[in-house]
Amino acid sequence: MSRRLLNELAQLALRQGGDVAEFAPLLGDLDQKPALPQSLPVCRLIPEAAPLANARTAATTKALIDAAPALKWQQSYTEVDGFSQHYLDNYGWVNIASREGLFVTDSIRVSIGYWGAGLTYPKHTHEPEEFYLVLAGQAVFNSEGEKLNLAGPGDVIHHRPNQPHSIDMTPGPLLAAAFWRGAGLLDISSFPGTKT
Repeated sequence: MSRRLLNELAQLALRQGGDVAEFAPLLGDLDQKPALPQSLPVCRLIPEAAPLANARTAATTKALIDAAPALKWQQSYTEVDGFSQHYLDNYGWVNIASREGLFVTDSIRVSIGYWGAGLTYPKHTHEPEEFYLVLAGQAVFNSEGEKLNLAGPGDVIHHRPNQPHSIDMTPGPLLAAAFWRGAGLLDISSFPGTKT
């Protein structure tokens, strides 16, 4: 099931075109490493994303839903970092491809994250260039220097290296693949302001 998810992501990236399509060949023929499944409270919500996909993203969304119980779900933040228990119960991500991913590569990082309706991922930055590809749901992306962008299934949001951005999961929820390239692929985001 995990290999099917990787293949669906690669095919979706290729069909998407533009910069995201450049990731597709980098997702082929990657070695899979064994990983113990790890569930989080957010996993109960992931099947609810299926009707929020569109024709272009439905197969990838279904592949994730089918593979979810076998994946290692994780979080980058805790209550110590200023995130509420409500936030943590409604957020999680899985590392699909990277040096520490389910599929091993040093050249990129591809993950899939879920954020419940009404959450806000506070303004943050990271060194790698990032492309969010929305799989299901909707969210408002607030990227410094650009207009607010309500993005839905099939939409791509680009962030330059170190470009501050936040995401408001209104109406939400949001299921999105994040494609990273550049330096600092395993780093977590930094927050220039106070987290809420």
